[in-house]
Amino acid sequence: MLDDEEDAAGLTRRLVREAAGAQVIWDFDGVVGHTEPLHEASYRELGQRREYPFEVNFFDALVGHTEQWIWERLIAEGFPAALDDIPALHRERGEVVAQLALGTLQPSWLAATLMPALASVASEQVVVSNGDPDLIAALLDTWNLGSFVEVARRTPGRDKEALFRGLCVPPCVVLEDSDAYLSLGRELGAFTVSVRHSHNPRATLEADLRTHL
Repeated sequence: MLDDEEDAAGLTRRLVREAAGAQVIWDFDGVVGHTEPLHEASYRELGQRREYPFEVNFFDALVGHTEQWIWERLIAEGFPAALDDIPALHRERGEVVAQLALGTLQPSWLAATLMPALASVASEQVVVSNGDPDLIAALLDTWNLGSFVEVARRTPGRDKEALFRGLCVPPCVVLEDSDAYLSLGRELGAFTVSVRHSHNPRATLEADLRTHL
């Protein structure tokens, strides 16, 4: 979290001004919920089921990428599966993540504080994520945040980047923990807010405003 309550209050006041009449785009993993530890744990669980040991910091290079990309990389590095197995791996890991998230995950202080605060000034708030939109929507409803934000849904052939580019039309505020999407947001003319957390310590996170979980 931020250093003190005044900092949190100051961030809220700044974003209320920036979000007036704007589209607000939330990343989910690492911004709305600190899910990266759960995702890391899920990959480790699937590795343990196959007696495949991951290195201590294996997940650092995977944060922010699509699951398809991650599995292709892991399989190329020796994970005991074939590319044809990726759909089944995706389903298996999704079950693990859903169980962990629904049982233990809480919203970040950013989401719990800012989603209600921005609801009355933003034109819309939307979650744009590589994650499972049904699970994200269920978590938002569980946290009583679903009424403040929509969950963008990918259609065949449209990944997170395609959704992001379609929605990030100024005036726009972007809250992200990924260098790639912060850079893309700036390129598209958005006001960017970077989020530092335990799983992106080496990211640059250049943005108009910086905060951390």
